[in-house]
Amino acid sequence: MQSLNDHLASYLDRVRSLETKNQKVESKIREHLEKKGPRVRHWGHYFKTIEDLRAQIFANTVDNAHIILQIDNACLAADDFRVKYETELAMHQSAESNIHGLHKVMDDTSIEALKEELLFMKKNHEEEVKGLQAQIASSGLTVEVDAPKSQDLAKIMADIWAQYDELVWKN
Repeated sequence: MQSLNDHLASYLDRVRSLETKNQKVESKIREHLEKKGPRVRHWGHYFKTIEDLRAQIFANTVDNAHIILQIDNACLAADDFRVKYETELAMHQSAESNIHGLHKVMDDTSIEALKEELLFMKKNHEEEVKGLQAQIASSGLTVEVDAPKSQDLAKIMADIWAQYDELVWKN
C-alpha cells in the first residue's frame, strides 16, 4: 500500500511540475509575443481546453486513488481471513488429536480387557487353590478355616463397570 501511495504522490508531483513548467512556457511565449510587437495572437480559447483537460486529469487521478484504496482494503481483508483460517485449522487439528487420544484411552480401558483380566485372575486363583489343596492333602494335615464369606465377583464387576461409565462421561 505504501508503494502505491508513493507512486500516487510521485505522479501528483510530476503533474504539479508539468503545470509549473507549462506556466513558465506560457509566460515566456507571452513575453516573446509582447517583445515581437503588435502581432499578438489570441490564445484564450485554448485555455478553456487546457483547463478541461486538467480537470479530467485530476478526476482520473482521484478515481485511480479510490481504486488503489479498494485494492488495498481487499488485500487486508484477504490477509485477515487467511489468519482466521489458519487459527481455526490449528484448533481443529488439536481437537482431532484430543479425540484420537481419548479413543485410545477408551480402547485401553475397554470392558473386554477387564473381562479378560478377570478370567485370567480366576484361572490363576483356581490353580493356586488346587496347588495349596494338593500340598495340604500330601502333608496329612487337617485344617479347618473359619473364613468370612467370599466376595461376590458379579458385584465387583458391576462396580468396575459403573466406575468405567463415570470415567467415560467425564472424558
